[in-house]
Amino acid sequence: MTEPVVLRPRFGLVLCFLVWAIAALCVGSLIVQGDPIAALRFAPAFLTAAYLCWMLFWHPCVRVDASGVTFVNLARSVRITWPAIAAIETKYSLTVRTASGKYTAWAAPGPSRFATMRASKAELRNLPESTYGAGGSVGLGDIPSSDSGAAALNIRRYWEQLQRDGHLGGAVEGTGVQTTWHRTQLIVLGVLVVLTVAGILA
Repeated sequence: MTEPVVLRPRFGLVLCFLVWAIAALCVGSLIVQGDPIAALRFAPAFLTAAYLCWMLFWHPCVRVDASGVTFVNLARSVRITWPAIAAIETKYSLTVRTASGKYTAWAAPGPSRFATMRASKAELRNLPESTYGAGGSVGLGDIPSSDSGAAALNIRRYWEQLQRDGHLGGAVEGTGVQTTWHRTQLIVLGVLVVLTVAGILA
């Protein structure tokens, strides 16, 4: 793998732009109406909505690179090295199982019923070997056109290649998992919420 692969929910960017545009329109209308006090009171509420949308639907991602897999979730990021991966699951969302526990990716949910109905047999061929269950079955969450399936496909391809090349036979250093909390983002969210409540109660 020469370049990292970053995967996000397909609808995330569109939804964020829509919410950001509505928030900007609402704040702009308050300013144009010549009511600066109302703008100061309610602008934090619109900013909070826009920031929450970014935290929920655009910032989260699945990053796959030569050193491992990273799940950027709402409150924390989880970094998993390749040797630490024991299994990759997609029952409800993309989940990587390690010796120290299971870790789920917020940015890779399983498909809806409508998406599974649209899946064709052609896209279920030539998938990584660990995708297939008994009798060559493929789980609904492994459909490549879904968020969970696309992320699992990228991870499994590289993971299985490393196995075939004999790079994953050694012992795992520690747990092979590193967790980092998004302290700055949580502080910003807390400040926005406080300002929103203060503005509403003012």
